[in-house]
Amino acid sequence: MNRRKFCFIKLVYLRTVGSIFLVILAVLIMDSCKKKKNDSECPPITGAGFATISHTDMSTQDVITEVHTLSDDSSYFDYNDFYQQTLTQIPGTVQLKPIAHEVVHYASTDNNGNPIQLSGLLIYPWNVPPFGKVSAPIVSVNHGTQILKSLAPSKWKSASWDDWKNFPEMVIADIMASYYNWIIIMPDYQGMGDDVGENHPYCIRDRLANATADMVEAAQRSLGCNCNEWVNWNGKTYLYGYSEGGFVTMAAARELEARNVSLTGVVCMDGPYDLSGTMLNVMLNGQPFPVPYFLPMMLVGYNTIYPDTFGYAKMLVEPYKTNIPQFTTGYFSSDVVNGIMPQDKILSEVFSVAFYDSLKNQNSEAYKIIYENNTYIDWTPKSKMLLWHCQNDDCVPYNNFTVAKNRFSGLNLSNIDYVTWPAVTLDPSRGTIHVTVAPRAFYEGSRWIYQHSK
Repeated sequence: MNRRKFCFIKLVYLRTVGSIFLVILAVLIMDSCKKKKNDSECPPITGAGFATISHTDMSTQDVITEVHTLSDDSSYFDYNDFYQQTLTQIPGTVQLKPIAHEVVHYASTDNNGNPIQLSGLLIYPWNVPPFGKVSAPIVSVNHGTQILKSLAPSKWKSASWDDWKNFPEMVIADIMASYYNWIIIMPDYQGMGDDVGENHPYCIRDRLANATADMVEAAQRSLGCNCNEWVNWNGKTYLYGYSEGGFVTMAAARELEARNVSLTGVVCMDGPYDLSGTMLNVMLNGQPFPVPYFLPMMLVGYNTIYPDTFGYAKMLVEPYKTNIPQFTTGYFSSDVVNGIMPQDKILSEVFSVAFYDSLKNQNSEAYKIIYENNTYIDWTPKSKMLLWHCQNDDCVPYNNFTVAKNRFSGLNLSNIDYVTWPAVTLDPSRGTIHVTVAPRAFYEGSRWIYQHSK
């Protein structure tokens, strides 16, 4: 090969390599710019996200079948009405979309504050061509009182319908994910779901707040910045709960605000926020209480976290000193736990005289601990909030609402909507008023979120 031809080939080669280099350099620069743009939109959040344990697909027909399996009574607002009314919220014709259920683990803390992997349920719209990836808010649906570990949200899939139909937050979550296209998370809490080695810290503010707040932050990490193939968190986050779920929601809002996590809205419905006042009166007033299992759940939770002050031998008389810790373990149903309580349903009969007196003494250690677990104290809510309560709730009395409202109103807050739902007629065939009004509460709460998410 002559020198001129060799030089020509070499020049072509260098130009080609140079062109490729320039293309690569341009791509790298564009990618760098893109990353910088994403970095500003998605600030780094420390910690890990979700570890997916199992995935289940649900068709739109599956969701409809769930709804129709629940009883439909035209004389009062039930979960079929929740479904039908939800269909009227968004203008125009909107099709239900397939959803995914994923059991997830996330980093949190146990009852002693030590690191642990807690479980929960993630529900989101998926595989919905031609709509493409859905941009959606995260809604933490915080479940109400559940005695059985096996019926925590992450376990509902394997439960028989006869078991979990009485805890229809699952149906509500599926409807909201399928119809509104929301990302739903449902924490099991400590002592529930896969955390079988410890008791559930019932009405312990900080433990339940941490479990929920940690799941919210894990969801934000796992579902933001296009980390998921089917949905992307749109930056809005809501908390939503009824009964114990209302207590957890208020506690978690307090915790997340302390962490400087922005919340778009908080929906607290018929929760026992005032433990040291309203709920302590329920325990001590000598009147029958319709769901006696409330007290064993609370005493076991407090014994777990505060064993010195809430020791069984100190608190209880026989047979309750033996039966309450033996049967309130998460493996016996509400019927069993109700059955070990006084037949006249008067809660105060389980207490020793000395402990009963200590609960009535505001200077006692027991009273102070219960007071410190109130969710409305030592906190000024920054987030937009709905505080909703039925006027004649027979399990979580309305005064819980009144006390929280009075405190927040005294702070001159303008970010809280207060709704008193009119008294509901008791029909024993439907269960308690607390159970009867739940579908209405869930609907009003979901509508409030929808109106604030537009």
